[in-house]
Amino acid sequence: MSDFQNILILFTFFVEAAVLLYLELKAWKSLYTPLVFLILPYAIVLLISIAISGNFGFVEFYYPSILLWNVGLLVFAIPSYFFSFVLHRANLPLNSKISEPVMPQWLVILSLGVVALFLWRFRSLSGGADVMGSHEFGDALCGDGFWGHLRQLSLPILMIAIYSVDKQHKWLWLIIIPLFGVALLYQVLGWIIIPCLGGVVMRLYTGKTKLNTSLFLYVILGGSLVFLVSYVISIVVVAENDLDNDVFIFIFKNFVHYLTSGTLGLSVDMELGFPDAGSFEVIWAPIVNIINVITGNGDIVSPVNPLYYNTGLNMTNVRTFFGTLYIYTNAIEFFMYILLSSTLMYLLKLMTIKWNNMYVYTAYFFECGLLAMGWFEFYYFHLVVFELPAIAFGLWLVDKILCSKKDTPVQIETQCP
Repeated sequence: MSDFQNILILFTFFVEAAVLLYLELKAWKSLYTPLVFLILPYAIVLLISIAISGNFGFVEFYYPSILLWNVGLLVFAIPSYFFSFVLHRANLPLNSKISEPVMPQWLVILSLGVVALFLWRFRSLSGGADVMGSHEFGDALCGDGFWGHLRQLSLPILMIAIYSVDKQHKWLWLIIIPLFGVALLYQVLGWIIIPCLGGVVMRLYTGKTKLNTSLFLYVILGGSLVFLVSYVISIVVVAENDLDNDVFIFIFKNFVHYLTSGTLGLSVDMELGFPDAGSFEVIWAPIVNIINVITGNGDIVSPVNPLYYNTGLNMTNVRTFFGTLYIYTNAIEFFMYILLSSTLMYLLKLMTIKWNNMYVYTAYFFECGLLAMGWFEFYYFHLVVFELPAIAFGLWLVDKILCSKKDTPVQIETQCP
């Protein structure tokens, strides 16, 4: 395509994004909505991808791949404006605040129990055949079975602990650091980033933390350090390499590759005509697999794309949120799935307005975190998408059973609010 056509596609996307963000702010009087979480990170990563394309060994960017996001975002916005219109007409509130300032005592006790179990698990695996920091060690630590589900339980706990920690409750770091360490040892960056992001956003939403330039820089620095530590463990500890300039350069290049692997992966895929197009059941892999296990009919469906592309520095098999959805659907399925997923997200937002407790907000902001990672991949074909909200609502149920009153703030020092 000509440079003019490419610029026109890019210009059209940012005009559409700006209009959608403006309408979203007018509709909800807030930027903490699913559509905003989907648009902003992708827009930033898109600019980075275009800036490096054709340079430093990276492939040229294929601009028509942006059109999938143009279409997808328009469809995703439909339920948002519908629900907002209904609330406006009914003169109902558009937002609410989290009712609890900190996590209750019973959840603190449960959290410490989870930490203790993981410390025991870590100690039992130390000195074994798998080297700490390797993917094999992470799988053995909490990859599946009881320990895998315990790791899933740790994610909402980690979010709530990050939300709750303050000057009066600094000791909550005794929960945050070990659970963060478990996520780090599991060696899947998405499951490190998303719960931490969710906890920080909960703080921003309630005003516990102010959104400013310093916080933005801290978040970037923190995310970069997570990536750095993850690779240092893999390269220095597992592979037993020296920590020199070559290692840091390698890590930096892979950081840029990770940041652009979704957008450039989709770019290459579309330019080649989507040779990895597959069955719609991949998108519903968690549900399909549960049914197959129960009935004993059919194989386990893997959501992992088997086709890797070289984007210049490394290989990628991720295609962004709308890219992955597109390759496993036809036009009708693509449209209907986006409508359904957006509807469910905004229904969850409505639940935060109706029941403004930390458990519903934990589920909501975790799901928004999955959307925020849309620049990288479509995360909704993982079981955690269903399991974490179920766990969060289960914690809410336990809270209601243990604590009969919900009309006063939750305090760490009291048994129940």
